[in-house]
Amino acid sequence: MDKMGCNCTGTLANNTDFDTDLDTIMGNNVPKYLIENNNQEESYLEIFHKQNQNNNAQSENEREIIQVQIYNENETNQQIVENIVQLDQKIQNYDQLMIEKSLKSHFELFNLSQQAISFLIKNLVYCTQKSDQFIMQQGDQTTYFIIIHKGQAEIIINDKKVKVMSEGDYFGERALFQNAIRKASIRTITDCNFWRLDRQIILQAIEHIMKTEYEENIQFINQISFITDMQPQQKHIIIQQLITTKYEPGQMIVNEGEQADSYYLIKSGTVGVFKENKQINTMGPGYSFGVQALYEKITRGASVRAETEVKCLTIGRDKLTKILGSNIQLFIFNNLIRWSIEKSSILSQLTKIHREKILLNTHIENYKKGQVIFKKDTTCDQLIIVLEGTLQCGDEKVEKGDCFGDQFLLQNKQNDLFLIDYQMITDGVLASISFTQIFKIIGGDFVTSLQMKSKSQEEKQKIPIIREDASHIHFEDLIYIDKIGYGQFATIYLVNHKEQNKLYVLKSIPRSKIYECKLQKYILNEKMVLEICNFPYINQFVKTYKDLKAVYFLLEYIKGFDLFYVIRQIGLLNKEQTQYYIGSIILCLEYFHSNGIAYRDIKPENVMVNTDGIVHLVDLGNAKQIKNSYEQKTFTILGTPHYMAPEIFAGGGYSYNADFWSLGVCCYEFLYGSLPYGENFDNPYEIYEDIINRELEFPKRFSDESAKRYIEQLLSKQPALRLGTSYANLKSHPWFDDFDWDKLYNHELQPPYIPPKNKLINESYIETKVQEGKPIYKVIEESEQYKNIEQQIQQETNINWDQEF
Repeated sequence: MDKMGCNCTGTLANNTDFDTDLDTIMGNNVPKYLIENNNQEESYLEIFHKQNQNNNAQSENEREIIQVQIYNENETNQQIVENIVQLDQKIQNYDQLMIEKSLKSHFELFNLSQQAISFLIKNLVYCTQKSDQFIMQQGDQTTYFIIIHKGQAEIIINDKKVKVMSEGDYFGERALFQNAIRKASIRTITDCNFWRLDRQIILQAIEHIMKTEYEENIQFINQISFITDMQPQQKHIIIQQLITTKYEPGQMIVNEGEQADSYYLIKSGTVGVFKENKQINTMGPGYSFGVQALYEKITRGASVRAETEVKCLTIGRDKLTKILGSNIQLFIFNNLIRWSIEKSSILSQLTKIHREKILLNTHIENYKKGQVIFKKDTTCDQLIIVLEGTLQCGDEKVEKGDCFGDQFLLQNKQNDLFLIDYQMITDGVLASISFTQIFKIIGGDFVTSLQMKSKSQEEKQKIPIIREDASHIHFEDLIYIDKIGYGQFATIYLVNHKEQNKLYVLKSIPRSKIYECKLQKYILNEKMVLEICNFPYINQFVKTYKDLKAVYFLLEYIKGFDLFYVIRQIGLLNKEQTQYYIGSIILCLEYFHSNGIAYRDIKPENVMVNTDGIVHLVDLGNAKQIKNSYEQKTFTILGTPHYMAPEIFAGGGYSYNADFWSLGVCCYEFLYGSLPYGENFDNPYEIYEDIINRELEFPKRFSDESAKRYIEQLLSKQPALRLGTSYANLKSHPWFDDFDWDKLYNHELQPPYIPPKNKLINESYIETKVQEGKPIYKVIEESEQYKNIEQQIQQETNINWDQEF
């Protein structure tokens, strides 16, 4: 028997009573025809809309920003600043139940697996403190999460008692994933014992468990025949839905005659297969059964019983239809169509968007053996892709996964006649699209389309921008113009370079903040990301500086307003205005993600509109390089809560797909003037609860169904569904049907808003400041936040961390 196909293929072992093959009995026969009663005209996008319908059940001037240090698994242990005494105490069973309840009650931990929770409990440290003593104090650096075991303690904020804590209560949740300053103190009321959990233990545990489970599961599902040809993000979707189930020896896994609604893959152990109470086969790791149940309703043809302790990976049809659509077979066929188009030497020359639109406009239909597809003495007028069966003309055969007709798209072949009939020699399934539709999609004949491709956004985006030579821009030659912004750690200045008389932005991070909040890795990450990015719609990096007071980033100055301000000047945006801004952000995200970078803070405030109305994405401080979006995740919780994807809150790790959620929030906000979730909440936990407990709703006064479907896709609670299959798929959505991506990239579209000159920074003010000629270093020397840092510098152990600045 063949195990690699993950079926029980073969004759029945040591049994002649049954003339049905084992695959049929076990429900492993994949239908070789388009299943009837599933709408054959239903497009891939309509399926996507249905799946999202199943899945998706503050003041304008203030948004809470959660800033954290970027976690690195090689980071050395931080200094313990809490005032605690460690004891040697084992966790009793009744204590474990209390601790588990406390951990799972926290929104950043309750989605973790039981395995992850058990690991965390094993790494708890038992501590004690006498009465009327501080366990931790407001203003301390966060390092631990604390659960009260015995006694009482009180929470104090700004010398005010706000809460009494007792058994099972916890404190320090900000320390779980954030490198932040304590916002409150804890003082014991009585002698107090408590459990302490190190932030780094949490992060390491989650990352290790997630990575291990992913690697194990991807290895198993790659053996499944209908999953093998899926794209990586589609496999990721399947992995997210797998459930691990355990069975004791003698326990029944499925029973003959019952309704089949799940697919099983044996991960470990041995099972027996029984037909009419007679054993007909034995299966072990790597074997599977029930794949047909994912396609259509069937009953079990045999019983399966655990012979040893067995572990199975299972996925149910209900879950799979929620994520892949009601017609799983059609989803798989579309994968085959896409693969066939991409391997065609002719069609592969088209832009990705054109190839995707051809896929979306194909028609799938069943054909009978002997049915003629192309008649003798006629010309080819359509592209054919074989999904099942074989098409034959003389000695030429077109088989599953092959396309036919693409050669006739060329002008010199369009009048060629068939010399004999092309017909099906088996029953089969074909996908087809007329040449008329193809030429409409690509904007003319094939040769013209290829000529246009060289001028397309896809091709131009591959050409790197020549960076400005900044070797002559010395720090002492930068003239102070104005302070234009500040954040939790940095101050932003507008400066002028004397020699060029050119404006720049200078981002200054005081060393006192760097040492106090341990931002070294955070800053080095930002530098690395800035150096990678070289794209016309992303704020350009110029160079870095350093001195004893601070480190500095010199950046391109984008004169204009942020999009947060702009959309409030426009009011509710119409379709074209929203397309312009969302499309511009998509171009930036496509560049980021193709370079292995997750931006992690998409919001209107981080989008600048310059004096020509052109969009630029700024502030790359939260961006992080993620080498492989499906095997590697990041775990830090950061961003602006109303724009943060639910998986960021959940604490189980996230990747590039979190950026699409933020994009969806922006799209909703632009069109409808409100936020999709948490509109009336400021607390991150309340926003997260609103996301997971409420279906996505749209104002009744808006009727643009394609816009709703697009937002539903971006705000899917299944992260891997947000992009679709590719950026080409995202940009080919019907909502963008009338949108020209090439014109957007080439600045040929009229921007929705041009900032009025009288509202921008006054030119005469700039000229006055230039004439004053006060160096920026003088301004920094006079600033309080840069003074008295000698002590922090002396305490810094890694004095060479900034050698690349």
